[in-house]
Amino acid sequence: NAAIREEEIAQVRDAINSMDETDREVLALRHFEQLGNNEVAEVLGLSKTAASNRYVRALKRLGEIMARLPDFH
Repeated sequence: NAAIREEEIAQVRDAINSMDETDREVLALRHFEQLGNNEVAEVLGLSKTAASNRYVRALKRLGEIMARLPDFH
């Protein structure tokens, strides 16, 4: 159903927008720009380890936010 899909997209967008700016940037660079960890580290001025840790934490936070949303499938 297109209406349900649009609602889910809006929920994901709202969840991402509620996250810390660096977490949003890490997710955007990894998933939308399809950069590797080393490239993300360089773009954000982080060490490779810090970039990797931020990515793992950002994914976990996004999952936690999404789990709290009502009716998210």
